[in-house]
This record gives sequence, structure tokens and C-alpha cells, in this order.
Amino acid sequence: MTTETRRSTVRALVAVAMAVAATAGMAGCVDADDAPPEHRVFGLGQERRTLVVDVDDSPLELVAADRGDVRVTRWFDGLAYGGSTGARWSFEDGTLSLGPRCKGPASCDIRHRVEVPHGVAVRVVSDNGDVTVRGLRAALAVEADNGTVRVRDVSGPLELSGDNGSVEATGVRSREVTAETDNGRLKLALAEVPEEVAARSHNGSVTVELPRARYRVDAGAHNGSTRVEVPRDAGSGHTVTARSSNGDVTVRTAE
Repeated sequence: MTTETRRSTVRALVAVAMAVAATAGMAGCVDADDAPPEHRVFGLGQERRTLVVDVDDSPLELVAADRGDVRVTRWFDGLAYGGSTGARWSFEDGTLSLGPRCKGPASCDIRHRVEVPHGVAVRVVSDNGDVTVRGLRAALAVEADNGTVRVRDVSGPLELSGDNGSVEATGVRSREVTAETDNGRLKLALAEVPEEVAARSHNGSVTVELPRARYRVDAGAHNGSTRVEVPRDAGSGHTVTARSSNGDVTVRTAE
């Protein structure tokens, strides 16, 4: 290797190190909570009663509201070092798409709040971020690939799925509930007697809290303890399945 080649190599390594250091430094500077909120409204149409929310790399708060359209509020902060920063929101064929649009060496932070009309069924697909939902009366389905799922005060059919994060639902008045986690704790707290509950975790504890009634219970843990503390009746029309491959399972009466 010639002297000039060595010098060129050193200069290139220094440039890369400076870029990495600058980007790492900026990562601690961006904070969506410090950014001013932006708002946008999307019309559902008179006949559409379902909504899909597809969100990437962002915490999401979804609430039911007394309105006829969908209102989105986002907070975004970003810094670029040779790359670009930005955010996206769009609505097409019943799907609301949300997330950052950052390329190259850049640091971005973003979060969203979505208000939906009462009576609209919602399916949330989240790729990387926590999901919080409250107040929905229609059907709700949440699929979170990497983040915590928190749901409260819902009453329609409920389906929850977490791939890497805990799942928790409280104040649930749904008659049918299905929830599962691949790697995380699962807790369901029902405020009304359900017809059917199915709760499963591959790697995490499962806790189901139920109003006082008699239930047909199928509970078990492959690697963990199992406790059933509700009155059991093999002929009951209220069925509960609670299982974990690796974690404790508890089915109890709500206090």
C-alpha cells in the first residue's frame, strides 16, 4: 500500500467516524414531544364503517370521538446528516397509513393520535411502536409486531396480537375476546361476563380477570404454574381458554 493510499484510507475512515458520531449525537436531540402538533382530517364516507390504521415506527394512540371523520394529530422532530427527514400520512381505500419518512444518516422521532367516529370498526397494524386504544364500541383488532399493546374501555369483538411486547386490556365489555402474545405478558380484565375468551402466550404469563359467574375453563401452562380461582361449570355457556407455553397462567375473579 502506497503512502497516498494509506492517507486516502485514513481520510475515508475519519469521515465515516465523524458521520456516525454526528448521527449518534443527533439521536439524543430529537424529541417529538417538543415538536408542535400537526393536524389533518380524512373523510370516511357515509357508507364506510371500517378503518385500517397501518403505522410504522411510531407510538399510536387511538380513541373514539363524537365526529364523522378521522382526525390525525402527529408530533414529528427530525435531524439529517447527509440524509433526509420527513413524515407521511395518507388515506386510500379505507387504509390510513402513518409513519416517518427518513433516509440516509438521519434521526427521527414521531408519534400519532387518531380520533375515529363511534361505531367504526378498526384494525390496527403496527410494525414498530406502542399501541394504545380506548373507548371503541365497534370491533377492534390490533396486530403489533414490536411494541406494547394497551386497550381499555372497549365493547365490540376484540382481537389482540403482540409479537414482541406485552398485551393488556382493561375495562373490557366485549362478548368475544381473543388475545395472544409471542413474547410478552398478557393480561385481560373484563368488566362484563363474556361469552368466550381465548388468551394464549408463547413466552410470558397469562392473567384473565372475570366478573363473578360460573365458567367453563380450559387453562394450562407447559412450563409454569396454573391457578383457576373462578367458579367452574363444565356446562356453562361462558368459556375461557388460558394457556402459556412458558409462563404462569391465572384465571381469577376481578376484585
